Amino acid sequence: MLRKDYLLSMMEELTSAVASVLGLRRENKHVEALKQLDDLLNKQFRLRSDLLRRLPPEQIIELFRLGPGIEADKLQQVARILEEEAVIYLETSRTDEGIRILMKSLHLYLYSDTNGATRDLQVLPERIACIVKLVREYELPHETSKLLAVHYERENRLDEAADVWFGLAWEQPELLSEAETFYSQLLDKTNAELELGGISRQEVTEGLTEITQLHERK
Repeated sequence: MLRKDYLLSMMEELTSAVASVLGLRRENKHVEALKQLDDLLNKQFRLRSDLLRRLPPEQIIELFRLGPGIEADKLQQVARILEEEAVIYLETSRTDEGIRILMKSLHLYLYSDTNGATRDLQVLPERIACIVKLVREYELPHETSKLLAVHYERENRLDEAADVWFGLAWEQPELLSEAETFYSQLLDKTNAELELGGISRQEVTEGLTEITQLHERK
């Protein structure tokens, strides 16, 4: 109960800060908005924005490792702060930096979601969908793409998971075996299960054939 109250308190503070940042953005006070987000990071997690901008997502995750597990709910809140920061950079025409931070935020959201984060704390699927839409024209890091594929499978969006794995198979030869495994597991599902996931057995068979042929050529 104490942990739940603590997380809710942190979430309330985050929600309040996001609302305040939105107000500052509307007034074009972007420097002040960034400072408020940095102050929140420091207050809640003893972290600074400049540090998180330098660290890859894998190292940020390690900052929240607790024994064999991860403090997933804290991690998703850091992801939200980074997301808000990225939007400010996009609004101020610092597009490259904004996109890099968005991708980092997406990775943290996805990792926290697959490691026990409370999904309704921030409505995680909506936050993930929002960032995916913003970065849709850019190539995601491969590890982030793998996490996204897992997320789509969890959401029973099998067609989108298959698309991600197919792309990874073409781009990264070392991932061909994992892509084959995913498609092979889809064939174990019934036609009804596949249809619910937005994909047909024929599409799965054709995709697996192409990946297998690619694997053989490699």
